[in-house]
Amino acid sequence: MTSSEPALSTPIDATTIDAVVFDIGGVFTIRHHDFVRSALVGGGFDAPSDPLAYHRAHHVAVRAMSDLLTDSDAVHEYEHGMWVHWERGYMRGLGVADVQVAAAAEAVMAMASTTEVKDMWRQLLDENIEGFRRIVASGMPVAIVSNNDGTAEEQLRHFGICQVGEGPLPSVTIVVDSAVVGVAKPDPAIFRPALEALGTDPARTLYVGDTVHADVRGAEAAGMRVVQLDPYDLHADFAHARLATVAALADLLGA
Repeated sequence: MTSSEPALSTPIDATTIDAVVFDIGGVFTIRHHDFVRSALVGGGFDAPSDPLAYHRAHHVAVRAMSDLLTDSDAVHEYEHGMWVHWERGYMRGLGVADVQVAAAAEAVMAMASTTEVKDMWRQLLDENIEGFRRIVASGMPVAIVSNNDGTAEEQLRHFGICQVGEGPLPSVTIVVDSAVVGVAKPDPAIFRPALEALGTDPARTLYVGDTVHADVRGAEAAGMRVVQLDPYDLHADFAHARLATVAALADLLGA
């Protein structure tokens, strides 16, 4: 799954980066197209068959959240409404007719409420995972920080992405799961355990995520550098750094 590469709106100097911290959803995995299609067809809605349509819909939904939120406090105050808005943006991204968007979103959310994360967010983003492996292999210290359900480490091992410590998979310093630590992005406190484990200066630590509201704002509030994965160039009107893929970031870092 690739697209044209957006230019960096804020250049990143690789010599100023000592460590990289990654999100999971939207970076390594997205919801599998079979899951979404099954929910839609089961609800009586038409659904595209092309997997790329679902990849783009994810990022259209991210942009919908960016349009909704005006400040980071809204994430805490309107969390449920925010994700409803995300889901409706996703449906529009799939081409669902406006009159059907709300009902289609409800059908998918109903199925999601009874499905485990690893059974739903199981579409692997191979180009991002390949770039991640290159960065780890380069010797750059790496960590994970994710808003998750308490199973982030299990998911990463299940999908063969990474693990904490020695073993057969690429090794990361720490996996920080919001459900485990009791704080979620964009609260900058969630980044603290990763920064402490890495032992790096926040200003020389780069966070990689796909959303403005949680990832960009959260990392910036923690004093970190940040790059948003924006493969369809949907955030060109924002000033922060953007790249299409983690592979592009690996190139930039010389990994």
